[in-house]
Amino acid sequence: MNARKLFTVAAAFNLLVGVPMLVAYPVVAKTLALQGPPTVWFHIVGAVVVLFGYVYWKIAQDPAQFRPYVTLGIMAKMLFVVVIYGHWLAGDLSGRVALLVTVDLVFALLFAAYLRRSAAAAFARPRHAQERN
Repeated sequence: MNARKLFTVAAAFNLLVGVPMLVAYPVVAKTLALQGPPTVWFHIVGAVVVLFGYVYWKIAQDPAQFRPYVTLGIMAKMLFVVVIYGHWLAGDLSGRVALLVTVDLVFALLFAAYLRRSAAAAFARPRHAQERN
């Protein structure tokens, strides 16, 4: 998968997850087997997910220019995975949430593969192109 497609798909995924977290809690709660009303933390997570959707969309527009943000995306996705899996293993979350965040694990691995593939090209760019970043 080329970088533009990868990050476009990642952006779409984040928006498909984040927007319902912000505006359709009853549907999200039923789908993911969440208990209780939404908290401010739930909505903050939804907002961060949407924000990263925008970041992935920007990377998709110009992967070379926004390449430094890919590492941030990997870190964010892996932090979500670690936190969600930890709560799932502790019995605090349903397996549905853990299954959903597995998509983040796949994206983190794909983002890392992109960084490895594109490393030589990033270093080969002319110095003035690197200074744009």
